[in-house]
Amino acid sequence: MFEYILKEDQVAVLWLGKPLVDLSIIPAELEGKISIDLVTAPEQAMEMLDKQHYQVMVIQLGVGDFELRYHWLRQVVAKHPGVIRIMLNDGLQPYQVAKASELCHRSLLMTAGVTELFNEVSESFHLIQSSNKPVVREYVGAIERLPSLPGVYVALNDALASDMSEAADIAAIIERDPAMSAKILQLVNSAFFALSRKVFKIKDAVVMLGVRQIRDLFLVSRLFEHFPQTQSWSAFSFENLFDRSMVVGRFARAICREQRVGADIADKAFLAALLQDIGMLVIATREAEHYAEVLREAALLNQPLYAVEKLRLGVTHMEVGAYMLGLWNLPPEIVEAVLYHSFPNATTSEKFTPLTAVHLADSILPDVVNINDCRICSQVSMKYLTRLGLQNKLPLWQQMSEEFASQLYSGAGHGF
Repeated sequence: MFEYILKEDQVAVLWLGKPLVDLSIIPAELEGKISIDLVTAPEQAMEMLDKQHYQVMVIQLGVGDFELRYHWLRQVVAKHPGVIRIMLNDGLQPYQVAKASELCHRSLLMTAGVTELFNEVSESFHLIQSSNKPVVREYVGAIERLPSLPGVYVALNDALASDMSEAADIAAIIERDPAMSAKILQLVNSAFFALSRKVFKIKDAVVMLGVRQIRDLFLVSRLFEHFPQTQSWSAFSFENLFDRSMVVGRFARAICREQRVGADIADKAFLAALLQDIGMLVIATREAEHYAEVLREAALLNQPLYAVEKLRLGVTHMEVGAYMLGLWNLPPEIVEAVLYHSFPNATTSEKFTPLTAVHLADSILPDVVNINDCRICSQVSMKYLTRLGLQNKLPLWQQMSEEFASQLYSGAGHGF
């Protein structure tokens, strides 16, 4: 159960807040492997993080001192991004869960047991070990035009953190980039969102879609713009890939609504779906001819694209995309969904997560049109669905998909 913790020599945990009731009962497999330091004040915790190495940070978040500890957690991400962060939800409001979960690898209730906690820690180690491999670092490090996180995206994150709610103030941040503001309005007015009226101002788009969704659209639009399609690439259309990612994102959100999961999961599923294939653009831009051969070979052998990518390139597009997102400290659950969306059974979680929604939406919807008829999208993992007890829901989701599939290649979107 704890195989990824067991791969570590020693795991030091810094615990801020109340301990779990059964924290003293460490699972037998982990005896001698785990050390835990308990602290009560954020200032003391930061001092300890600065002085010694901790792999894991557990933080109790309650309503009373939420803002103080949330902003402290943001400092931890900035100063110690490599620390695994586990949130213990002690009666938070949904909007507070949504804010804090963007900074944490996992979220648990205070009623959780120590076995569940360390299982989540083990899964977090798995994500880090899988998304930060030396071969992937070398591949991405050789890219000459690696994009940086857009300043407007960072400013929107800061606005969300400060609970800035005035639509006019948010719009002013986005309008610092006039070209991207126009692109956002184009997307908002496309058939993807099926709004009841045409939107002419960023302020109105913020009111209708919310700050998070506008922020995420900005990020994805900027990334697709950073990797434009050139004449050297003809296997599939970047424009179609962008449009399909939009449809997958909306379908993933619809699946989350049907499952009645929290808004934070739906928001992450939407962004992860938009970013799931960003690694394809990176590879296609870096080595177009070689990557086209990979697609042809995958189609000829009727093998998953990621399997042939690994064989011929040494990396998969999911690994490349996940590593880039990790560099920018995007929420770990988004990195996880991008990394595993084609083979979710590589995880051990039995919970419905953003990964679940993205895997389903990507697998059920029609594929990206490409000249080799290579299967680019995922195939439904029945083993994964069965593990989560969701196998009987598949016919419902397939029926739901018809509404979204009709938007693909219908002129609903315009890509770049």
